[in-house]
Amino acid sequence: MTDPSDLSPTSKSGTQGVGVTIDGPLGPAHAAVIAALHEQCFDDPWAPTAVARLLSMSGSFALIACVERFPAGFLLCQAVAGEAEILTLGVPPRHRRSGLGRALLRRGLALAAAQDARRMVLEVATDNAAARALYTTCGFTTVGQRRRYYNAAGGASTDALILACALVPQSGDG
Repeated sequence: MTDPSDLSPTSKSGTQGVGVTIDGPLGPAHAAVIAALHEQCFDDPWAPTAVARLLSMSGSFALIACVERFPAGFLLCQAVAGEAEILTLGVPPRHRRSGLGRALLRRGLALAAAQDARRMVLEVATDNAAARALYTTCGFTTVGQRRRYYNAAGGASTDALILACALVPQSGDG
């Protein structure tokens, strides 16, 4: 397993671009790195213990995108009983619009399909236009809505859209 303090470009995945790699699937040992990235991306950060607990659950996996050996984005998923869910995906502001989110998402879709998931689901805030556009271009469609799902600053709340996409079965399934 890759040491979270030294996520090198030669670790578990192929290069996505010059100096960019996607490392994973990763487990609980990487919780601190993922939690630190989560804090850079969201107003309500997850504690390392919460991330470690999620990653210790059956079917859970994480990916970390690195730019020049430094963590620059993450994906946390769980695949169980033929369905996968993106629990959280984040790229800190200084690395956004670089293709890291798309690379993480595509790798996560492939890993979920390899775990026999036939569908990937997620929730996204209705006001997160950039994330909604990313998911749409990667084949996700709206299948539902959760009212007042996300807490916003000042006590307000934001609805979530439930998105899903069919996963392509991995070759060799018979």
